[in-house]
Amino acid sequence: MLARTCAEVYALLESGHISISQALKCLREIEVRTVHQNPQASPPAADALVDCLLELESLIGLKEIKTLVKEMQAFIHIQRRREEELLSTERLVLHMIFKGNPGTGKTTVARLLGRILHGMGVLPRGHLVELERADLVGEYIGHTAQKTREQIKRALGGILFIDEAYSLARGGEKDFGKEAIDTMVKAMEDQKDNLLVILSGYRLEMEHLLKANPKLNFR
Repeated sequence: MLARTCAEVYALLESGHISISQALKCLREIEVRTVHQNPQASPPAADALVDCLLELESLIGLKEIKTLVKEMQAFIHIQRRREEELLSTERLVLHMIFKGNPGTGKTTVARLLGRILHGMGVLPRGHLVELERADLVGEYIGHTAQKTREQIKRALGGILFIDEAYSLARGGEKDFGKEAIDTMVKAMEDQKDNLLVILSGYRLEMEHLLKANPKLNFR
């Protein structure tokens, strides 16, 4: 690849002459060259980010999430470079659904994702707030919204991880769990640049949750 500037890489990418992975490789080469010429340009969190990525790769299986993280890294890197060149950019929707049995690494991966996205400069803090139904659902009308907003406030800048999220919809329309879902959906829109929501649970039960609550189907 003979491109010498970021603008040339973007032009090749938009014209279809190179793939996203090739573009990312070129941008990294440009970044390495820039850092070599100016050592102060190296981001302080770079080493921590590499450690997190290596830790993710060391986990057994999880091929899909590993591929997703690489794609996210490429997308974020390219969008940031486009912004520096005053080109149009696209928003990245971070909210996720984790489906699987207990012991499959859902919480471990969520915690790593927080650190990775913090290292990439996407999440200001990158911490994980792990919750279940009892942490969100109150005992009377209005109590649930208050509890949910308090938990969301704790998670701002990081990840709100809700285990067994399908339990929020078990009681039907009159259950207070629906109030928690509605409050959470609003926060996901209002705080989309400062909050990542991950809903986790058994595969079949999570599918039922998504069918009953289309607003949560952000896959």
